[in-house]
Amino acid sequence: MSAALKIRAMHTDDAAVVAELSMELGYPASAELIAQRITLLHDQTTHRLLVAAHAAHGVMGWVHVYGVQPFQADRYAEIGGLVVASRVRRSGAGRALMRAAEAWALAQSYASMRLRSGLHRPEAHRFYEAIGYGKVRESMLFRKALAD
Repeated sequence: MSAALKIRAMHTDDAAVVAELSMELGYPASAELIAQRITLLHDQTTHRLLVAAHAAHGVMGWVHVYGVQPFQADRYAEIGGLVVASRVRRSGAGRALMRAAEAWALAQSYASMRLRSGLHRPEAHRFYEAIGYGKVRESMLFRKALAD
């Protein structure tokens, strides 16, 4: 993609398109809810929300990266979500977002980056492997609702 692609901080003005992209990822949320989440995380130093914006195409994708400090292990950064609009995949936007997330993690002194990707996303797995990520293990995710 051309030099017109910029990686910048996500703003509440981006909420509508970020909500549309979240739907592509399989996580429906209203623009209002996304705006609330952006506001909540904006000033937290352990989270970074970024968008890939292009002069001709607008916001093309987003990434959420955050720091984790588990009790039993060394701290690390994790990708909470990454999506690029299906119409512009393979444009370099995903790579640019991941590079920016990794740069943020390094600047925060995280020594490693982790991400989770569902078994039903083989194309995403190929992308992550192509940019240097290796599969560590397969696991199950369990969930329990705590409120109705």
